[in-house]
Amino acid sequence: MKIETLVNLIGGELLNSPYISEVTSFTDKCEFTSRGSCFFVTDKNDIETAVKNGAYAIVSEDYENVIDNEIAWIKVDSIQKAVIDIFKYENLKTKIHFCDEITEHIIDKMNVNDNVIVIKSSEDLLKALNLSHKYLVTSKKKFSELFSNVEVLLPKKTEINQISLFRSKFGSEEINLPYVYKEEFARALKFFEDNSLKYTLEFELERFKPVFVDYKLREVEYGQSDRVLIFGIKNDRYFFNELNYLIANTKHAKTIVVNEENSYLLKEGFNFAMLVDFEMVFEKQDEGSLF
Repeated sequence: MKIETLVNLIGGELLNSPYISEVTSFTDKCEFTSRGSCFFVTDKNDIETAVKNGAYAIVSEDYENVIDNEIAWIKVDSIQKAVIDIFKYENLKTKIHFCDEITEHIIDKMNVNDNVIVIKSSEDLLKALNLSHKYLVTSKKKFSELFSNVEVLLPKKTEINQISLFRSKFGSEEINLPYVYKEEFARALKFFEDNSLKYTLEFELERFKPVFVDYKLREVEYGQSDRVLIFGIKNDRYFFNELNYLIANTKHAKTIVVNEENSYLLKEGFNFAMLVDFEMVFEKQDEGSLF
């Protein structure tokens, strides 16, 4: 991209008269900066390293000291807006796949392709900017609205069966998927198969994630206790579906729902504890110790 185009596109102020005339890539990580990069400043301490690594343009929200007059120094009001403006310009015809948050999470966990980018932040837009052939996925409406070509991911008929509360069977494979997310898994699978993309079934979700603990709430090996903490749950539109699934599958067990206000319940007896908008740090049981 020509420096003149870059400055006009992001509404920037060019602070010097550079010798170079264009940039060839974009990043906000100094370690990924190379000859021809446009470097977006998020930490002033990285500027010198970015210049040494070959940056052709430095874009900052502040008036920086011009330490190399051969490259372009550009002042903008907002780095985030600048990244979005460049992305929109460079991706006028690019398709984005839009889905719900859990499908997005499953795609992220199943993905083994460098050219599949799950867009959660402007930093992910930067990753996508440097790829010519890419597949983009987001659950964020603010990012999907950047595109005119939006495909909503739909589920496909998929044979999947429940094995346990936390595991399902897909074909001949046992996978770490709570059956409550079967439709979201079907959407993710359709995305990979429709685009002839590789994927892994050896994934573990951060939502409805089981951690088995002893009576002192110390982590033990999977299945080695009758007490389970369920992590990653949020009080959002999926919560009641997850709660109903948990209750339906633990009818003969003591199940509790825990948040910051009633965390004392964890000191009492339970079999399953669903942690909602609540994280905790716990110890691992020493090997060989039963007490």
